[in-house]
Amino acid sequence: MEEKNIHDSRSCPVEVIAIILGKKWIPTIIFSLYEHGELRLGEMLKKLDGCSKKMLIQQLTTLMDAHIVQNKKIFKNNTVESYYYLSHYGKKLIPVLKNIKLLGCEYQKIENE
Repeated sequence: MEEKNIHDSRSCPVEVIAIILGKKWIPTIIFSLYEHGELRLGEMLKKLDGCSKKMLIQQLTTLMDAHIVQNKKIFKNNTVESYYYLSHYGKKLIPVLKNIKLLGCEYQKIENE
């Protein structure tokens, strides 16, 4: 099955966001950045128990490509410190994700009855 292109202007706007948010770890990464602010890769890995470094980098790239997460690099001495944080657009997703989470909890209760 061919993956949909989120940059296709003919795509349904809801589907565009659903494609991104439906990827493994994406909502968890967004909530982690929302709760903790700027995080370095290693810090994020510790907070996302069970997520591999490869997966985290892949999903952060997806989020940066979608303008949901931004990366700031700080040069100190001869090293570079890289911090990830939610963009303005990423912050706008928080109420949406909170509502999806509430709906998901309600759905789980129905399924367990």
